[in-house]
Amino acid sequence: MIKFFRTIRKDLMEKNKTGKYLKYAIGEIALVMIGILLALQVNNWNEKQKLNAKAQDYYVQLLDDLNSDKLFAKQTIEKFSEFRKDYEDYTNLYLNPSLKPIEIFNHISILPVLSTSLTFNSNTIESLQNSGEVGLISSTILNRLIDLKRQQDVTIKRAEYTDSGKNGVIQNLAPLLGSTTLPKRLDNQPELSNFFNIDNNLKEIIFIYEGVHRWKDLSERETMGRLEDMQKEIDTIMALINKELKK
Repeated sequence: MIKFFRTIRKDLMEKNKTGKYLKYAIGEIALVMIGILLALQVNNWNEKQKLNAKAQDYYVQLLDDLNSDKLFAKQTIEKFSEFRKDYEDYTNLYLNPSLKPIEIFNHISILPVLSTSLTFNSNTIESLQNSGEVGLISSTILNRLIDLKRQQDVTIKRAEYTDSGKNGVIQNLAPLLGSTTLPKRLDNQPELSNFFNIDNNLKEIIFIYEGVHRWKDLSERETMGRLEDMQKEIDTIMALINKELKK
């Protein structure tokens, strides 16, 4: 093609057709410019397609993370609800006006004292932030994701704080009870039962258990409320992402 244009220019110059040559030269320049612009447009389109594809991949990964977090929140709420139901059943024992200390101990000592660790998926949003590719994500979605992560971090810190306080109270049980399984092991050991004389510590043991489970009750109720709010926010973000994927 270049050789063809060169031949035409040479022919016009040899025939001393300067006016036509200039017009032709201008036309040729215009064609070249148009070709360059078209090439740039094609290149820009290709780059845009690549970025769109990468954004779509991020959106899919975000949906996976959010689905996992939503499921975890649901399962944790269900688990905490069961714990709260068991604790409520225990407190209802006090409706019996002739309740014995050993009955209180037998019920409260089997309630779980350990809390559930909270973990959330933030791999994709952290990857976006670290790679500098946050611009690929809709600003509305990005802001909501950042707010969600902040909400998750606060929930974890609150749970860890209350859990550490509760664990500090639990440690006071050891000198009085030994372990939660020791009383059962002493059922067939009258001499050891008399030696350890755990019954004399029942009041202090029950007080400690009461403090632990009341602390745990308040903590888990707060966490359940935060997780319920989190589920709603996750649903909103997922709806926005699905809308972007359909574009």
